[in-house]
Amino acid sequence: MPRLLLSGGGSAEDSRLLDQLLVQLTDKGRMLYVPIALDPHQMPYASCYEWIQSVFTPLGLDRITMWSDLSAKTEADLNPFAALYIGGGNTYKLLRDLKQARFDRAIRLFLQHGGVVYGGSAGAIVCGRDISTASWLDRNDVELEDTIGLDVLQGASVWCHYQPTDDQSIHSACELLQHPIIALSEKTGVYVQDNVMLAVGFEPVVVFQHNVRRTFSPSSVVLIE
Repeated sequence: MPRLLLSGGGSAEDSRLLDQLLVQLTDKGRMLYVPIALDPHQMPYASCYEWIQSVFTPLGLDRITMWSDLSAKTEADLNPFAALYIGGGNTYKLLRDLKQARFDRAIRLFLQHGGVVYGGSAGAIVCGRDISTASWLDRNDVELEDTIGLDVLQGASVWCHYQPTDDQSIHSACELLQHPIIALSEKTGVYVQDNVMLAVGFEPVVVFQHNVRRTFSPSSVVLIE
């Protein structure tokens, strides 16, 4: 029964409704934070930890552990956690590091066993079928060739930081990938449980599929055909 929360990559205020939902789902249990999409030379992980605490401590979730090295971690190490938060940054770096550590498999098992996964920006994109949707914003400096993501979104990929001016690029990506793309602005996100997807946020969720663009207002069910 996968339970996923995906954010378009905005500020703490932009994702407030999604963050509050995460706290409710975890019943203020322990949360694991993985910031590895970011370059620690540009953004020290200690400051990342301060940021995640500043977001969730006021909401009542203050039992947060951060892992910045997944190389020795297994699915068993995830057992103590109610939720896994995968932060934003470079999507190619994130997927490469997850696959090198074989942590992608651990995430899938965590979801299967009732864990909650929250993906912000790059963390949301890796949950989709293919991360090529990140190529309009992220550079593939790690020369990742296998861009297949975790694929836990009914066969759809994710586009974050969406703006209406992206429509033509998304249509092109949709034609190339031959599957649906869920576009999330910085002020919106989705919650997925039991294959039902709900729009959560302050702006609509937009789905591109078969040259058709459909919008789903906040609190409505998002349909992927």
